[in-house]
Amino acid sequence: MAKRPLYYGSDKGSPMYYGKTATYGGKNPMYYGAGKNYGGQYGGTQYGGSEGGNADDGTIIGTLTLSRILRVISQRWLSIFVFALIGLIVSFAIYRISPTIYESRSEFTMDMRRSSGQGGTALDSAMPDLGSSYTEVFNTRLSDWQSRQLLLLIVQEYRSNHPASVVSEEELYQTLANAKLELIRNSRLITISVRSKSAELAAHLANSYAQAIEAFTDKENKLRCDKAVSEVHSNVEKRRREKDRIAKELLEFRTINKVDNLRSMRETVQQALSKTTQDLLALESEELKLIEFEKILRDVQKDPNNFGALSSTIQRAQEISERYQKYMDASSAYATLKVSYTDKHPGVIAAAKELEASKKHFVEAVERALQAGIAGLSAVRNQLSVARRKQEDLRNELSSVEQRIVYAESGLSTLESEFNIANEVLQGLILKENEQRIAAESNNEIVRVGRPAEVPKVPVLPNPLVIFGAGIVLSIALGVLFVLVLDNLEDTIINLSDIENRLSLRVLAVLPHVRQKSREHVAHTLIHDPYSQFAEVVAGLRNMLDSPRYESMSQTLLFISTQPGEGKTICSTSLAISYAQAGRRVLHVDFDLRRPRLARIWNIDLPVEKSFSMALQNYMKSPIDFHSLVTHIDNPGIDVICSLPPEDVVPATIFGSKAMTAFFAWAKANYDRIIVDAPPFGLVGDVVTLASLVDSVLIMCCPDRTHFKPVYFCSRSLVESGANLLGIVVNDVETGTAEAFSPAIQGAGRAGYGYGYGYGYRYGYGYSSKRSASKAKSANKNAPAEGGQTAPEAQHPETNANVAAPAPKRPAEKHIDSHEFTDDE
Repeated sequence: MAKRPLYYGSDKGSPMYYGKTATYGGKNPMYYGAGKNYGGQYGGTQYGGSEGGNADDGTIIGTLTLSRILRVISQRWLSIFVFALIGLIVSFAIYRISPTIYESRSEFTMDMRRSSGQGGTALDSAMPDLGSSYTEVFNTRLSDWQSRQLLLLIVQEYRSNHPASVVSEEELYQTLANAKLELIRNSRLITISVRSKSAELAAHLANSYAQAIEAFTDKENKLRCDKAVSEVHSNVEKRRREKDRIAKELLEFRTINKVDNLRSMRETVQQALSKTTQDLLALESEELKLIEFEKILRDVQKDPNNFGALSSTIQRAQEISERYQKYMDASSAYATLKVSYTDKHPGVIAAAKELEASKKHFVEAVERALQAGIAGLSAVRNQLSVARRKQEDLRNELSSVEQRIVYAESGLSTLESEFNIANEVLQGLILKENEQRIAAESNNEIVRVGRPAEVPKVPVLPNPLVIFGAGIVLSIALGVLFVLVLDNLEDTIINLSDIENRLSLRVLAVLPHVRQKSREHVAHTLIHDPYSQFAEVVAGLRNMLDSPRYESMSQTLLFISTQPGEGKTICSTSLAISYAQAGRRVLHVDFDLRRPRLARIWNIDLPVEKSFSMALQNYMKSPIDFHSLVTHIDNPGIDVICSLPPEDVVPATIFGSKAMTAFFAWAKANYDRIIVDAPPFGLVGDVVTLASLVDSVLIMCCPDRTHFKPVYFCSRSLVESGANLLGIVVNDVETGTAEAFSPAIQGAGRAGYGYGYGYGYRYGYGYSSKRSASKAKSANKNAPAEGGQTAPEAQHPETNANVAAPAPKRPAEKHIDSHEFTDDE
């Protein structure tokens, strides 16, 4: 006997690629690796996924929708509450360690005195650049009132008013650096705000600040008025001489350059150039049209079938059209005779000669039109050459005139601008000189101290409302972000929204968990317990596949999973039984050639000559009688094709061979439904080949066991390969009471997941995680040990005529929970 293949890695015969650990238990298959790192197959970079999160979203928080946010908040509200509590604690700590700051304010008024008999203010008379409103004056003077020079005056004022103070110079300057001046809107009041840890120091510095500004402003006004008259008069004389010089230059330039004559010449040249350009564009358009006609005619010469591209305006279009019609009639007659006779038939030979003659006449007509078009194109090109030379001459002439005009206008504009500027500056200086003479006798602005600052009694910082409010808002926001990240990083499918929203796949059915059964017993549930919830769900899936929407794509169905242990063999067997009970001719095929299971499911002692894998392996050597591979199961009336473990067989050489195509053609011709059990996707490349040969594909999924990235990659690969993916079948779902899993009360946490699939018997199907399985067990503790619920036979004592008789009683089997299976399905 040949050695076992590499995929048999353990002494018990378990394939190495299925791992050496239990696939129905809490541990992951071997190719998922250890812990939460899914390793080579579905981890990292090979399949383009990221660790955790949505398979279809590259961000760390995943796709943000209102339903997802509400779901995550309802599931993990305790984590958000902890973040909010931490935020309150941190806010309280910040409030306690923050220093106590007091703020004191003093006020002073700023008046703009008006000189007698003048319409403007005294400030406008002396310094018009400061502005005409209190806001403009305040913004202009603000830099002076915050200068280093003023800070020195404030400190001197403070020292003179409080000689006993021991506050250091550094502390005084640091406090004054944070002081603020603000003009009260729609008033002449300016406030000075000083903050300090000492309430007395804040009040004293605020008062000293106002007094220093008053003294500083009075001094600045006096110095400015003293210098105003002497400086402005010298500027007036200088600007007057500059104005006279520019006026003389402007007169001389206008005499030399006659701009009006040049503009008239430019207009004449532009009109001639415009007409020439229009003529040139018309000729170029005609040239392009002729070139295109020539190209089309040459294409028609090569292939008469391009005749449809010819324009009706082309020369000799009528003649060409008539020749083409004769050619098409001859071609149609020839094709008609070819259908009925051979090439040597006299009628066919005559039709061929007629076709060749009509084609020759058509080509000759096209050639004559082509020669006429070439002659016309040559004439147009000669006219284009003449027009382009004329256009170039006009452009050169226009460019020369434009340069002369630009030079003349530029010089004239420059001189006129200089003259206007000089005149405006001179007039402004004259006005300023006259006004400054008035301002010399009065102050332009008056600053007086108003309300002095008082010692504050209540600190302004820290503000508890701001600190605690910001702390709670930020902590809740971080909490929501944290739970969204956790939800995105969790790779396990746990509820209906995970499949339909994150994976965008349709859920076709939800199979309830059948307790205390072996795999063979679960697969035959529809035979020995036809009224169970499991049987109802399978019947619902069958009815949906028989509906008008899916009937055309459900003759050949392929069941796959992303990892072993998700129930594809059980589901495919159950659906095959359901079809057989409905009177269909059903073929159940085991295409998991590396790990065949159907022989064990159907309790078949399979000889080597009936092994499907062996027959496919030898297809190239001898034809296969597929009927000889079929094993008929009387109850429920189903045909099965099974395989032996792949000793002496290389499954990789079978898939993609002609044997596969031949088998499916035979199966579709002899059976109403073909149910195919496939190996897990991702472990081997068989599934992609099978998916392209069947009508539709169904993916199996188990709650708290199936992962997002394998399902996402599986669906994407199948769609890209051209397979028809119908959707997801959820398997092994905990069945609870009708109220707990009704559509109105869908579970929102990992403690319970309500899918709410009702079937008219006033019970619904939902599922919960393994952590909630104990609750479901306690809810059904009074149910029979076999079915996990009240025996349906008691409710339906009459015999169902459409249901096959129960299978013969087998030897007692070891009943174990389905989560404890150690095989792949």
